[in-house]
Amino acid sequence: MPSRPITSPHPVATVVVTTAMLILLLGLGGTVIYLTGLPLDSPVALVFAPIAVGLVIWASVTRRWGTLGFGRPRVRGNRAAWRLVLLPLLAVFLLVLASTGGAAEQSAGAWLGLIGFVALVGFVEETLFRSVFLRLLAPTGPRTAVLVSTAAFALAHAVNLLGGQDLLSTLGQIGFAAAYGLFAACAFLRTGSIWALVVFHALFDLVQLSSVRQTASLMDAVITVILLAGAVWLWVGIRQSGATQSPATDTGTADRSAALGALPPVR
Repeated sequence: MPSRPITSPHPVATVVVTTAMLILLLGLGGTVIYLTGLPLDSPVALVFAPIAVGLVIWASVTRRWGTLGFGRPRVRGNRAAWRLVLLPLLAVFLLVLASTGGAAEQSAGAWLGLIGFVALVGFVEETLFRSVFLRLLAPTGPRTAVLVSTAAFALAHAVNLLGGQDLLSTLGQIGFAAAYGLFAACAFLRTGSIWALVVFHALFDLVQLSSVRQTASLMDAVITVILLAGAVWLWVGIRQSGATQSPATDTGTADRSAALGALPPVR
């Protein structure tokens, strides 16, 4: 059965309101942790866990896994696009791995908790900001869909200010999130698959959160350039092909009725 599209009479407003609600929930989650003394360093897990459950139930009941990009990836006939997606992601991951000094000592329980956390964040953020938002914004056209979803993803990271993070660090995170958001949106739009983005997002966060040190500012700049260059090349391919990639259905066939766009996709 073909995957069902995701629609809204006011897609941009829906994305804006959803993002604002997410920021509000994260702020409230931080307040709950502070008042109750819950042993959590961040409200992310507290807020994202029920969102993840809701996404899984909704996608299963409505049979939208294919629309969300969780069907079998369509590689045949689309190898050039996949190279433009996977090579920058691999380069960024290797740079981060080489520049963070290796993993700090942690107990097995801490590792399991961290792995669960990054898997949760990768699934929720990629599914919401790429899969759901880009499909929702499809009627506005690929350009608007990419820009609006990227802006939402970047601005959502402003919530770190509520946790006491300094303005300069928060602005840096917003900028990095914007660069990655552009790349991820173009990658999803070009391939119709979310798998590579979810895996990369989780692995990137795992290395950053478990490492001895964070990446230096110069390395962050290099990574940002790689992501922006990758986004540009993917976008050129999108414009030249004149169409976006249909998501794979659960049976592995393309569902062209749910193609993104109206023309004949860390922290």
